[in-house]
Parts: sequence; structure tokens; C-alpha cells
Amino acid sequence: MSLNKARRPTEPAGLNITSMMDMMTIILVFLLKSYSTQDISIAPSEDLELPVSTVQKAPEMAVNVVVSKKNIVVDGVPVLSLEKAPDPDNPGQSRLQIPEDQKNGQLIDALLDELSKKADTAKNIGAQSGSSEHEFKGRLLIQCDKKLPFEILRQVMYTAGQAQFSEFKFVVYKQE
Repeated sequence: MSLNKARRPTEPAGLNITSMMDMMTIILVFLLKSYSTQDISIAPSEDLELPVSTVQKAPEMAVNVVVSKKNIVVDGVPVLSLEKAPDPDNPGQSRLQIPEDQKNGQLIDALLDELSKKADTAKNIGAQSGSSEHEFKGRLLIQCDKKLPFEILRQVMYTAGQAQFSEFKFVVYKQE
């Protein structure tokens, strides 16, 4: 006895457009969420050698302070020139330092004036915009030479703290 099943005529299977639209919408949302752009470009000066790090965070908008082997620059404006002085720990060698007439203890006067202006300007912009996105956050991007004495960096950070900048981000090269 043979069983012959009734066969339906074969028609080519069509695509369900609703499922395709759902799939395309999910892919589009995923791509839009994962896409990001960085509008911050940081160009180190030629007399500055940044340290290398395995950092994963992207830079954020902030006041930019560059401490190179020659000077201190705030948002492209030179504020103070560094000087070389004899190093008491290593006779016959010199080290970088902030000129004594430019500082008051740990406080660097010219840097304090410039950073205070930047803080006041940022606060005014935040108050006028009324948006929490533009309010003053006290964020500072610091670019410093990797061979810079820590004493100078400490004085720069102390001065920035006195000018109401409390969040420091250091710019480094990303290690590949």
C-alpha cells in the first residue's frame, strides 16, 4: 500500500515586509547609538613630549593648560615662561622651575589671574544659557611634558584649584 500525500503546488516564498522593517529599524538604532564623533582636537606643541598611557576615555571640552619645557599656556595664550636653575640634588645640572617673582608660595600669580578669568567667563555663559549642559564644571585639561618636575605640576594644580577648577584631566598619547 502506498501512501501518496496530496502535494500543494509550490509557490516561491515571499519575504514578510513587517519583519524586514523591524530588523532594519533595530540595526539603524544600534548604529546610531554606537556612532560617536569627537570634536575636540588637541595638538601638542613641538617642545612638549606627552606621556603614553592605556587610557580609554575620550577628551572632553575644558580649559586647556599646556606646561611645556619653556612656558605655561592657557587656551593658546602664553601666561608664564619657565626658567632653568641649578639643580641642588644633581650638581652641574639644571632643572626647570617657575621664576620666584612669579609665585606666592605654591600659588602662581599670572596663572591664577588667567584661570580666574576663564572660570568667570564660563560661569557667565552657563548662567546666561540656563542649560545644565553649559554650566561651569571646573574641568581642566592639562598637557605636560613627561619629564616635567612634579613640583611645577603640583604648583599648577594648586593654582588651578584656587581658581575653582577641581577636576583635572591629563592629556596623554594612547598606547597602541
